[in-house]
Amino acid sequence: MAFLLPCFIVKIPNTSCFATFAFERSLAKVFLLMLLIYPCVILTARGEVYIVRGVSVDETSESAAVAQKIALKKGQEVAYSRLIKRIVPKKEQLKLRNLKFSELVELVSSIDVVGEKSSSVRYLASLNIRFNPSAMRIHLRSARVKFAETKSKSWIVLPVFRAQATSQLWDAGNIWLKAWRTMPNHDGLINLIIPKGDTQDIAAISAEQAIEVNKERINSIVKRYGASGTLLTIASVKEIQGRKIVEVATSRIGIRGDDKTLIQVFENNLERPIPNTLLSAAKSLRSEIEETWKQENLLRFDQDRILLAEVELKGLKNLVFLRKKLEMSPLIQSLEIVRLSLKDALIRIQYIGAPEQLRLALEQRDILLTQGAVYWNLKTGYEND
Repeated sequence: MAFLLPCFIVKIPNTSCFATFAFERSLAKVFLLMLLIYPCVILTARGEVYIVRGVSVDETSESAAVAQKIALKKGQEVAYSRLIKRIVPKKEQLKLRNLKFSELVELVSSIDVVGEKSSSVRYLASLNIRFNPSAMRIHLRSARVKFAETKSKSWIVLPVFRAQATSQLWDAGNIWLKAWRTMPNHDGLINLIIPKGDTQDIAAISAEQAIEVNKERINSIVKRYGASGTLLTIASVKEIQGRKIVEVATSRIGIRGDDKTLIQVFENNLERPIPNTLLSAAKSLRSEIEETWKQENLLRFDQDRILLAEVELKGLKNLVFLRKKLEMSPLIQSLEIVRLSLKDALIRIQYIGAPEQLRLALEQRDILLTQGAVYWNLKTGYEND
């Protein structure tokens, strides 16, 4: 099973004008020299999703050496489990059999040890474990397991709590905000930012403005945290026929208008404190968001497509920078320059999946892909326009 790394190919168009031809050849030579500086290898760019950081190990045995061996073995097993949960939807995880350790080590490319400590019989460390992207793809595809590799840009969470006719956001008594802050760290494909709640946040947006979806206020706090959108989640405690329930209405509000809403209801056991129910609700919501994202970004190797895209240039460095960003998308298989000048370029992109998937994946790298009259258009840094 071949693993195709994307690579730029420069194709010089035929022309009857010798001066133009010489110019294009010189341009291509300069560009090819720049490609040598930025070689056509994307393991670092794409491999980020295959790095599992902060795996804590603590083992005791008859000696530190033996304890270290056990710790490294368990650390790799934990890292593999975390990686599978990160990129594989829950239903797809059921297709995977338990790996032998000899099989697991074939998927690991390196282990970085941080904060190593040991005694005569004990070994402690924090491990950053890097899996081989190509080997992992082959492993998952051989098991007919669907998976995603596209990492989302950060989203800021605005948890509004409604109770007794009041709405709370930055209030000290907002137990919905506290639930999000007490959740354990997560290393999925989506990074959710819980705001500090400092004076700048308070000035940026209030609970009422959040509920009203005041776009100006929401965009201000989004830009402050460098996020790509907002997860506005409103939790309400209600009593129905003597039973207390927690209703959670969550809207995903993107800067570019891709808003989506989800309603969830959680029944509160009378013996269980409301804060505990809210914590379970927050975990459930985060899990649902992760699953939705993975489903939207599944790699579809059976759908191989090609599109031609034009991009305006401000110089060759701009093209190299774009190339590096394009390479970060797991959907792109290869890139070919069909036409090149100092002002613009026409690029043939071979990719897997649907055009909408590619558009979404490129947005995570600040690249806007739109349909033009003849060709598609690529534009970088659109969030600052």
